[in-house]
Amino acid sequence: MSGEIPKDESQFRLIVESAPNGMLLVNKAGVILMANTCLLNLFGYQPADLLGESVDILLPVQRRVEHPVQRSEFFAHMKARSMGGGKELYGLRKDGSEFPVEVGLTPIDTAHGRCVLASVVDITERKRLETQLRRAERLAELGTLASGMAHEIGTPMNVILGRAEYLLERTKEEGTKKGLQTIVSQVERITRVMNQLLAFARRSPIERVPLDLRQTVQGSLEMFEERLVQSGITVELSLPDVCPPAHADRDQMSQVLINLIMNAIHAMPDGGVVRVSVETQPACMILVVSDTGHGIPPDMLNKIFEPFFTTKEFGKGTGLGLTVVKGIMEEHGGGVHVASEVGKGTTVTLSLPIADESRSGPGNLNKPLGGESATVDALTGR
Repeated sequence: MSGEIPKDESQFRLIVESAPNGMLLVNKAGVILMANTCLLNLFGYQPADLLGESVDILLPVQRRVEHPVQRSEFFAHMKARSMGGGKELYGLRKDGSEFPVEVGLTPIDTAHGRCVLASVVDITERKRLETQLRRAERLAELGTLASGMAHEIGTPMNVILGRAEYLLERTKEEGTKKGLQTIVSQVERITRVMNQLLAFARRSPIERVPLDLRQTVQGSLEMFEERLVQSGITVELSLPDVCPPAHADRDQMSQVLINLIMNAIHAMPDGGVVRVSVETQPACMILVVSDTGHGIPPDMLNKIFEPFFTTKEFGKGTGLGLTVVKGIMEEHGGGVHVASEVGKGTTVTLSLPIADESRSGPGNLNKPLGGESATVDALTGR
């Protein structure tokens, strides 16, 4: 159906101006005749910038070629409907930024002839919430799957691993040893994948205690001591002499560091530097892990926390590591930020709440850690 502007045009303008959404009156030629304050604020324009201009000024460049045809089709068969026919629509602000919109079209008779009154809604927040919901649903499904798989796969894998290690200790034939070592390494790989999946299905509540992050860092690096040396990777460690405890789960923070160190190693197949630091801020502890590896392309940075997304070669990554890291940090009331530049490396910054005095008690960790502060050469043999 179509509408008609009241004889008192000021009344119509008042109605349009008071609408909660952006409102735009456009004629058949695509010229903007009216725009309310909400629309002006939405796109960042002043009235003089838009009135008399083509509506294409509000469209991304790639949409401007097809829009005149679509506008002609609308005026040929005018009826109230939404714009886009199910396609995702984007508006273009004055500053050049694009944002998702929902547009409703209503034909209306005016003194200028038949026009279209467009209602424009910014749906950025709605899209963000929908993405969060889809991610939460996917993680819940993965958690259920992981819980069911844990026993069915974990038990036979432990049997295979135990038998292979038993035979490995008793054989002296090199060919057999090599084959058994392959079995052990592959079973361990399957176990790591299962542990990553099980991280999605953390059924028991996290056990947060006053945790000395310096000890967690050193313990995690010790696990990779031989691997770091073999890979030609130097570790630069910066730990404060005095460090308040974080309020965190010991095992889960070890899992976080193991994932980040492993990612750094994979990013530097020809050697490089891993830098790990801990610092204290007024309300939180900051843990930083950086490498000098190949980096992450800009178009992939916004996908790195998605389950099963990986920048590694096929067979070298599960795509679960950073997803697990993000989930653990969020459960702790902390955060994770990743910055990267192709060819120069990646930096992951984690924040964790500090344990207050009532939690710390006599075990307060605000004291030197064995007099060590900045080097891990002893860990890497360098």
